[in-house]
Amino acid sequence: MDALYLDYREMLEKEKLDIVCVATHPGLHRDIVEAAVENGAKGILCEKPLALSLEDGDAIVAACRSTGCVLSVNHSRRWNPAFIKAKEMLDEGAIGDLISMLGICQGVKPFPAWTADEEGPLIHDAVHTFDLFRIYAGDVKSVIGTAHRRHRHEFRVEDISDAIFSFHSGVSAVSMANELTRYARFGLELQGTDGVISLEYAGNQWLLGVDTTDHLNEPDPRIEWFTLEPQPFPAVEEASSIQLAVEELVRCIEEGGEPSSNGEDGVASLEMVMGIYESQRQGNRPVELPLADRSSQLYMLRDEGHF
Repeated sequence: MDALYLDYREMLEKEKLDIVCVATHPGLHRDIVEAAVENGAKGILCEKPLALSLEDGDAIVAACRSTGCVLSVNHSRRWNPAFIKAKEMLDEGAIGDLISMLGICQGVKPFPAWTADEEGPLIHDAVHTFDLFRIYAGDVKSVIGTAHRRHRHEFRVEDISDAIFSFHSGVSAVSMANELTRYARFGLELQGTDGVISLEYAGNQWLLGVDTTDHLNEPDPRIEWFTLEPQPFPAVEEASSIQLAVEELVRCIEEGGEPSSNGEDGVASLEMVMGIYESQRQGNRPVELPLADRSSQLYMLRDEGHF
């Protein structure tokens, strides 16, 4: 490393970088990305969430599209071999047709000052869950949700949120996110007509429905009883998601194509968060996506005294 900078503008003007990684507070992402694009960046890897408002997210995407700069948003599980394998299994019919999903995202922030002002469990963490929902079920139709500050009053954001998403594909999903547990937990369950795939830190599971009908004692021959029984989850190699994301970004710059998580994906996961905030604003009513108001529903909640 030849130089360190305190001002990103000076760095971009002097170095003329091909690739820029943006890992600052999300409220700064738009200005940095736009400056990088103006200074000729060919590719940008931007940390999630893409922004703190849909307006800024849309502007980031537009800036990159205007020059052909490749924008990759670090929804890191897009490059995680276990989640990739789960998508392959789902596409191959390993659990039948997908019916519903359950996403769990739990864990306490280390101290009150850290991201306390704008980043709660939804924006900071659950965007991973919401991005995964879209990988497996497609685009969201509507959401109904809650966003409350139950205990951690030193924070100016929610500390717990529950939501139900409906997708255009007919799939539904439940999200449970909070910063109230003493432990960290991230999990995703895919529930199909024939089985279940469960992905967690503690281990991945594949469960299949097996016919366990007692035909001798079951009085109605039309009835079948199926029980979920564990199957060997396919082996996956350990890999660095960030390394795979960077390698993919380079390929997209050199050979063309879209990254696994592009700018539109970054806006989409952020919009799912804002949809929950908007549902809370409207008294926990269902909210259709996309949202017409592209500002920040989080700031609206704060201005209205919810947090």
